[in-house]
Amino acid sequence: MLLDIEPAVLTAGERTSLIALLKMIAKERHEWHPTPQEALLVDDFVRDLNLQQTILEEWAAKALEESANPRPRNGREQPVTAERLEDIVEDLQKPAVLVVENRLGDGGFIRAVAEALRDERLSYALHPRRAWLKFCNGGGTGQMPKLTADECGEFAVVIRVAVLFDSDRTSHDVPSPNEQKAEEARRAGARHVHVLTWRMMENYVPFRVWEAVFPGKPGAVRQIRATIPRQRGYLHLKHTFVGRRGSMPSLWDRPLDLNEDDFHELGPDVVAELRQILTMIHEIL
Repeated sequence: MLLDIEPAVLTAGERTSLIALLKMIAKERHEWHPTPQEALLVDDFVRDLNLQQTILEEWAAKALEESANPRPRNGREQPVTAERLEDIVEDLQKPAVLVVENRLGDGGFIRAVAEALRDERLSYALHPRRAWLKFCNGGGTGQMPKLTADECGEFAVVIRVAVLFDSDRTSHDVPSPNEQKAEEARRAGARHVHVLTWRMMENYVPFRVWEAVFPGKPGAVRQIRATIPRQRGYLHLKHTFVGRRGSMPSLWDRPLDLNEDDFHELGPDVVAELRQILTMIHEIL
């Protein structure tokens, strides 16, 4: 998460919380671009610690050097104040939360998209040893607004919760039945909510994945390849591959080394929407 740390934090902030905050920044869990004056304050603070905090010393020296060319603010920075420093640091230490309908299916999808679109920061954050982002299972779209409220309640100041809904639309010219649930999730405290344009996550699965998961059904893959995106995006692909009563196997267990072209092949607007979802996740990460 991109931070805006007020100068009072560096001069009057609670010491233990400030050290924890700076360590998270030094480890690139969160991002902060201090001005030259702020970088000097940090450098003095770290030197005065005299605790052999090597990672902090290295980061403070680098920040001091980079502050000569400050980055412009974009208006999306999270304010960090001395008054609420302890609560804010506690929030920043927790994993960010993405509420989804199916933790394994949607979680695997997000991991695959991050790798294919070369989102190194998100892939790094999703490593099991870090777990800076967790996928929270909604158990169906009906429970997602309430689950969103519960997850938002875990944060005191910085609500780091986003929600990803299937649209469940049956064609391009009908509204999503989940728009009302999305609005409920926003009212529950989640500022970042995305409703998929197409029917569900499976409609964004590259053809190569279907070929790998269902090698015995080349006809079904040829069928969806031949269908134009405006129609294919709203098919119930589970029914196409396993029938109405069948169970969909995991789609993301095979190392296929997907790339942007695999998703672009699905339709001209797919990659843009996927990047929009990744940007939303970065807003809470």
